[in-house]
Amino acid sequence: MEVYKKSYTGFVVWLIGFCVVVVGACFLPNLGTQLTLAVVDNASTIGIFILTLLIYQTESVYWYNGTSYEDAKAVGSERRKAFALAHMKRFGYLALIFLAYSVVSLMVGIPYGFDVAIACAGILIVALSTIKLKL
Repeated sequence: MEVYKKSYTGFVVWLIGFCVVVVGACFLPNLGTQLTLAVVDNASTIGIFILTLLIYQTESVYWYNGTSYEDAKAVGSERRKAFALAHMKRFGYLALIFLAYSVVSLMVGIPYGFDVAIACAGILIVALSTIKLKL
């Protein structure tokens, strides 16, 4: 039986990697503003999905605001996995939908301000939808 222990190492590694990817995307040569912002927006939505995947794999649900380590430890592995999976699915759907939207947006030429607003609104809406999820 594996011992459930508290650690934020994975989160810190993800955070550093996320920052490097998002900031690094801004320095990609010859992409233009529209494509650069599409890369950054998609890196953000996919990056958040990767975080939820990491939480699912490690069962580190206490990384979510409002969930304590003690509560997570008390409920057991099966409930932690189910809780993390519910978050992961929502952010995964957002990442897929936004990626598809980005392709259409780039082909049609939708102003990048809309793309940024849609990415931000999507992340906010999905995050707010997870409030009702209980461990």
